[in-house]
Amino acid sequence: MPNDIEPSRRSFRRLIATNPNHFGTLQDSALAAFLPVVDDKQSDTGYEEIGCVSFSPERDRLEATVVIKRAAGYSGGPCTTGSAEWVRFFVDFGSGWVDAGSAAARVFDVPLGADCAGDKDHPYIAVVGVLLTPLRRFCSTPVLPRVRAILSWEQEPTAGDPGFVPVWGEVQEDTVQIRPRRRLYPGDLVDVLSPVLQLDPKVIAQLVDSDVLPVPVPDPGPLGPVALNPQPLPPVEGPALVPLSLDVLRRIYAPEKVKLLAERALDRRVAKLALDPVPPHRFAAAEATAALSGVVGPSALASATIAAGTLDIDWGDILGTVEDGKGDTTYEELECLGLDDAAGQLVATFRVKRPTGFSGPPCSAGSTEHVAFWADFDDDCAMTYLGTVAVAAHDFITMPGGGLSYAAVLPVDLAAYRRHCEKPGLHRVRAVLSWNTPPSTTDPDAVPHWGNRLDTHVHVLPGRPYDGVARLTIVGGVATGEIDPTTGVTRPVAHIAYNGAVLDPRGCPFAGRVTAHGPTDPALAGVQYRLLARDVTTGGTESPVMTAFYVVDSNGFGSWVTPGAGGWTSWPVWSTNTLGTLGYIDTSGDHLWETWLEVAGSGVVDTQRFALDNTLNAASVDPANAAHLAFDPGQIAAQHCGKFTQGMKVLGTYDARDTSFGSWSFSLLPFPLPAGALTTSVLLSTSEAPVGSTWALDTTGLQPCGYVLRLSVSDRAIVNSTWTGRSVPVDIGFCIE
Repeated sequence: MPNDIEPSRRSFRRLIATNPNHFGTLQDSALAAFLPVVDDKQSDTGYEEIGCVSFSPERDRLEATVVIKRAAGYSGGPCTTGSAEWVRFFVDFGSGWVDAGSAAARVFDVPLGADCAGDKDHPYIAVVGVLLTPLRRFCSTPVLPRVRAILSWEQEPTAGDPGFVPVWGEVQEDTVQIRPRRRLYPGDLVDVLSPVLQLDPKVIAQLVDSDVLPVPVPDPGPLGPVALNPQPLPPVEGPALVPLSLDVLRRIYAPEKVKLLAERALDRRVAKLALDPVPPHRFAAAEATAALSGVVGPSALASATIAAGTLDIDWGDILGTVEDGKGDTTYEELECLGLDDAAGQLVATFRVKRPTGFSGPPCSAGSTEHVAFWADFDDDCAMTYLGTVAVAAHDFITMPGGGLSYAAVLPVDLAAYRRHCEKPGLHRVRAVLSWNTPPSTTDPDAVPHWGNRLDTHVHVLPGRPYDGVARLTIVGGVATGEIDPTTGVTRPVAHIAYNGAVLDPRGCPFAGRVTAHGPTDPALAGVQYRLLARDVTTGGTESPVMTAFYVVDSNGFGSWVTPGAGGWTSWPVWSTNTLGTLGYIDTSGDHLWETWLEVAGSGVVDTQRFALDNTLNAASVDPANAAHLAFDPGQIAAQHCGKFTQGMKVLGTYDARDTSFGSWSFSLLPFPLPAGALTTSVLLSTSEAPVGSTWALDTTGLQPCGYVLRLSVSDRAIVNSTWTGRSVPVDIGFCIE
């Protein structure tokens, strides 16, 4: 790393390992009192910052764009392991922040340069995203939650802590929209009937809970099992809707209707915006664009002209306004564009800025925001069209004054553009936003009337280019190059391949379902292959992998693939299997296993060992013995279901161990632990606690109540190829009087 990088950046990991409060960000006040602040630094955005926070209603995915601002300061170039930009997401549906998970983008020192047009290639934009299982309601009740994203370089934000303060990074929030249901369920009647009938919601809820109303089949979840990103598109529930006619739109946007609508606004700015008239060239834009395209016949054009005349709409004026193509961003605007290299997708963020003008409320067909993506991956100033994404848009009178933030997500076959690490890998990309009419797929410079165009630079991380060779690229969610070929555990620097999460440097075994992947190289199309697996520890013989596996195509639709006789299957291509999934290996036990990749006519062409740990060892919380009382008469030994007077110190012992031990933690239910109330004999939660380790709970700050003290112990195993942190809880109950 260059010498001009300040020590607080260059030696960051060592400094916080030595003193977690080195920068004054430790939240536990009791611990912070014993750890001096050496360099007071919080939320420094000198190297990276959040560009946008958004949500894709079509994919149920939270996204954050990360602006990488400098050429150095990221722990090494593309030929090194670099560093990680962590983002943890929290969502507030109205009852407080809920942890939605974290992911990371790998970043490197990339020299400053210029693209073929002479424009600087820094800053460049990365994207980090996680899937969200949202609170979904009937379309008459919009769900517009607040989202918080915490960006932190090289330090994962603490799970469950929406107040986490990063040293390098920042916190940003925005409001998003959840895709609604269009099928009415009994529980939705509380939302629908309460304002109409002016009845007490509790009365309606009692009716809903009775046996009088039929109960439909529950909402279908996402297609297929929980798997590596990208997930299939969630199903659209309810009947297809027909767009509202010009006559209906003219009437719903009439001044007297808009005035009534504005009275329902929750924000004064939104109410003011709602009173602005929606111009005819807005709600008739799709028809006008079709007329100007030349694909509409004379009869249809004549009908449109006559219909507009009967509605007192100047059709000629509308055509002239729409034809100008200047890019009007009054209603919507692209704000960010970046690359999620781990998930293999470009993400464009646009903001809906007004409450009306989107052709109807959520229970109607509304309208569509189209985003076309282009890229210059060959760096020759010739933009290549990659695809167009459609995002549903509606009128939301209850939106906040700052608008709503949406993500348009396009999967990209990045493996086709990966190069060796000596190549910079920075490329120009472009997004074109167009409301209710798809943008051009042939002219990257075309600007629509409603919408805008945005160019940025992105970094396609280095990797092996397509070479026509069949191989195992990812096993158990980890790149094969990051798994020790002898021990079968992950190397000190390893990541979950499809979300960038950094794995424990102590090494991780695998548990549950181990998924195998290969390159989606077009040269391998039609090749027959099969996976075999064997137990290395027992010296078992190899057997074909016959489990059906799930794949997602480039349009976001999923399907199952069942291996044929003997386990033979056709090699995946990106258009039908974007992740190059080769198969599922269902495991058991704690032995060392191995998978073989066999290609018809060539034999076994690749192997990979992986260590298993399917056993999560238990922890224990035991009451302290009476001998502890002899040390301090003011303390009392803990007893299961014991009763204690407020202010007493409750003592106990515990142990936390596992073959692949990860960490332990204490929590208190139903109220959180007061800062500094619990002390333990083992200081670091990432160190095993042997039998006889002690804990002490000061009950001074606890109100009279029944409590449960919970010890949670997690291991390092990668479960089902997707996540780590499998844990077992052990509880002890007591009462404070």
